[in-house]
Amino acid sequence: MKPVAVTVVVLALLLAVGSCATRQRTRAPAQGGSPTAEAPIRPAYNVPVPLACSDRRPPPAAEGLAGAMVRVAAAEWRKWGERVVEIQPGRAVMELPDAMPTVWEQEADAFPMLADYWCATPPFRNYWEVAARHAGTGAIRRPDGSIDRYVLEQMPVGDTPFAAAWSAAFVSYVVFMGGVPDSRFRYSDTHWDYVADTITAPAGSRAFRAAGINEVPPRPGDLVCATRSGGPPADWHRLPAEGTRPMHCDIVVGPASCGYSASGRCIEAIGGNVLQGVTLSRIPVDTLGRVIPGGEERAWVVVLQNMGR
Repeated sequence: MKPVAVTVVVLALLLAVGSCATRQRTRAPAQGGSPTAEAPIRPAYNVPVPLACSDRRPPPAAEGLAGAMVRVAAAEWRKWGERVVEIQPGRAVMELPDAMPTVWEQEADAFPMLADYWCATPPFRNYWEVAARHAGTGAIRRPDGSIDRYVLEQMPVGDTPFAAAWSAAFVSYVVFMGGVPDSRFRYSDTHWDYVADTITAPAGSRAFRAAGINEVPPRPGDLVCATRSGGPPADWHRLPAEGTRPMHCDIVVGPASCGYSASGRCIEAIGGNVLQGVTLSRIPVDTLGRVIPGGEERAWVVVLQNMGR
């Protein structure tokens, strides 16, 4: 698994270096002379501002929040190359499809997608501008408000836009695109914030309802969440009382069969920042469809049931 990721990243960086080396450069003119090469002409095209990065909000999804989240998550997964990881006993096995290219978070092609996710996450709704200023590439918005693609393409690979963990930003983006208002979901760059908020909020006031991982079978549009620091508490209700902890949540998109599960059954769930991209995980479930709690790879603890069906 690791050698594959390293090989792809190194290749991407080598290609980036190669493309930079072939760009046309403007040489300083000799005294009284003219440049030996003309400066590259700035492209005239621009990029529409993504909905999550604008002042607009998507309307509530016509197919319901659960259906919208499955649709949006699957579309993002396809953009990243449809990688799959099987959560097998004691290990995780990654599969890379042969039919399409895979995008890795260190590559320049990943930045527009990552910026969209961050834009759905307060206080980063202006993430395009923050990234452009940090990269020293100038204003990224044109006078008409659209994104200047020339500036976008100058952003360095591997710089600040890629530095922070973005899995919660991905979840926030998918929920945002389903039309959920701020009053119904705690948009955050930290999974803990919206998990704890869902557990403690008054019944029916949020877009999700919390349940123990061994209490309900996850359905498409639900979130399955694991702790990443120590073992999960014996009683999931105590999560907020125990204080902030690192977590990870994936968006359930459907059932699957899998030979490494004792029941022969899995669920498929899509998450961000999994193996350097948006990845579909196949997670074993029992005969009733419930995620098996604990485990060496993911310490599953809670299901956030989608109330918009």
